[in-house]
Amino acid sequence: MGLLELRGVVKSLGNFRLDVSGIFEGITAILGPSGSGKTTLLNVIAGFLKQDRGKILLNGREISNLPPEKRRIGYVFQDYALFPHMTVRENLTYGGKGNASDVAEMLGIGHLLDRNVSQLSGGEKQRVALARSLASKPDLLLLDEPMSSVDELMRKRLIIEMNSILRELDIPVVYVTHSRREAFLIADRIGVMVAGKILQIDDAERVFEEPAGREVAEFMGAENIYEGRVVRSGDSLEIEWSEGVVHSLRKGFRPGDEVVFCIRPEYVMVVREGKPLGELLHGNVFEGRVVRRVNVGGMHELVIRLRKEIVTALIPDHAYHRLDLGRKDDVMVGFKKNRVHVMPKI
Repeated sequence: MGLLELRGVVKSLGNFRLDVSGIFEGITAILGPSGSGKTTLLNVIAGFLKQDRGKILLNGREISNLPPEKRRIGYVFQDYALFPHMTVRENLTYGGKGNASDVAEMLGIGHLLDRNVSQLSGGEKQRVALARSLASKPDLLLLDEPMSSVDELMRKRLIIEMNSILRELDIPVVYVTHSRREAFLIADRIGVMVAGKILQIDDAERVFEEPAGREVAEFMGAENIYEGRVVRSGDSLEIEWSEGVVHSLRKGFRPGDEVVFCIRPEYVMVVREGKPLGELLHGNVFEGRVVRRVNVGGMHELVIRLRKEIVTALIPDHAYHRLDLGRKDDVMVGFKKNRVHVMPKI
């Protein structure tokens, strides 16, 4: 498996500044809001934009100063950038690229080779764009929001198909998207990009469960994010916050540390009255009142007001009905200690 490495890559464009370091291997999804610099990052890697400073290495070979055509990089653009007046075959072989038939068969578009691109569906155009980028046998593949022109009904199936294709390539892939769902379906690793910087890049599950800071937690949908101060450390942390004290099994903090902690809505428990509390909930139960209920397809989102804070809980349908939450307003909510993630306050 190849490796892409960025060492202190900086590019300024007006008031925007890209400043990225990191190692990209396997399939890496870059997540971030609009304007965070995702496409700029791809354009710098591809050589369409020259970095102000820093190094770009691909499989140990520095490509920082090479023109785009010498970098051996495939690029699938957001709008596919196909020639609409040409056939699929002509698009694939434009510029003297490799064997159109082989790559077309691999992507299941061999039967479309002689069809005009303007006659293709969004999903078919996507495959043609991917095939064209692979025809020259690149050492790295960049994809810029490749699902943006595909309708929602087709998107999940195409993502799964693309995931299978990309894993067969055995080259690093950088996949830009603004969709968390898309990133988790396709990538091994996720980088979260905000304001020109990658705030965290790691295994997808770790970025989801253990965000590096508040901005990452917010973008990854943690929702329940609060500030506090560590008052005791050891086997567990005790954190003083606006509702009293919350406990976490996280380590690496000392008394007096100002922290941010979060718990995902799916890990917030509604405690049944009179039921004994397990060790993971003991000391982490708070009184609240339900102020909103929303059915979200087999799950029920509850917005609960505590004394000063708002908590969002995501409750499975069976538990919602068993606890009779459709009629209860006053509830007790518990935070599992092993699910309370603590981050330094920056």
